[in-house]
Amino acid sequence: MKRVITHGCSFTKYKWDTWPKFLSWFENDIHVQNYGHSASGNETIARGVVNSVLKYKGIHHMYIMWSGSDRYEVVRDTEQRSQYLKMSTYSRFDPDFDWCVWFGGHPDIKKHKEYQKHFLNERHNWYRTLEKILYTQMFLEKHNVEYTMMIYKADVLQHKNLSNSENALYKQIDWTKFKFYKDKLGMWEFAWELYPDQFAEKRDSHPLPFTHYKWVKDIIFKSDIEPPEEEYRKLKEWKTLNLRKKY
Repeated sequence: MKRVITHGCSFTKYKWDTWPKFLSWFENDIHVQNYGHSASGNETIARGVVNSVLKYKGIHHMYIMWSGSDRYEVVRDTEQRSQYLKMSTYSRFDPDFDWCVWFGGHPDIKKHKEYQKHFLNERHNWYRTLEKILYTQMFLEKHNVEYTMMIYKADVLQHKNLSNSENALYKQIDWTKFKFYKDKLGMWEFAWELYPDQFAEKRDSHPLPFTHYKWVKDIIFKSDIEPPEEEYRKLKEWKTLNLRKKY
C-alpha cells in the first residue's frame, strides 16, 4: 500500500472529516497519514513536511495546504498548561522534537496582541511564506518526493505589487505544483462561493465534509468519478444528521 502524507492547519485536520479523508476515493491502494494541526503556521507546516520525509521511507505523495501568513509559534522545552483565562492558541508536545509548541501565537492573549502590533509586518509575513514554500519544494525535490501544494485561503499569498526581491523569489517557486480555485484562490473561497450552506453554525468558518470531498474531486483530481450513491447521500445530509448532535 502506498504511503500518502498530508500537512496543514485546521482546514487539513479538524473535528470532522477534511480533504485528506477523501484522497483514497480517487486513488487506489493508498494509506493516508494526516499530520495537520489546528492553528499551524507555515513555519510549523514546513518543518513538519521535512520531518515526515526524514522519518518515513517510500512516500508516494505529499499533500500540503499552506496556512495564514501571520501565524507564528512559541516553542517551550517542556509541556505547559496555560494559566491564562483568555488563550489565543493551544499547545501540543511533539516527541519527535522533544519540545512543546504553542500553535498560532503566544498563549497569553495580551502578549500575543503586543507581538502582533510590534513584531509582525504583513509584507514580511508574505515574504517568509514564499521562503518556506521554496525551501519545502527544494527539499522534497532533493529527496524525490512527489507533492501537491494548496492554500487554505487567498490571503496566504500575495501575487501582485511585489518588491524586486519578492518578485525574484516568487519566480523561483514551481507554481505548477499548486492546485488553486479559479485565479489563485483557496479552499475558503471555493467553499463560500459554491457551497455556502456547507458551514457550521456559530460563526465556524471551517467547511463541512461535503465541501472537502468536492475540493478533492474538482480541484485536486479534477475527476469525473462519483462516490457510491449512499456515501454521497451521507455527505449531503451530514450537516443535518451530525452537526447539532456532536458539535
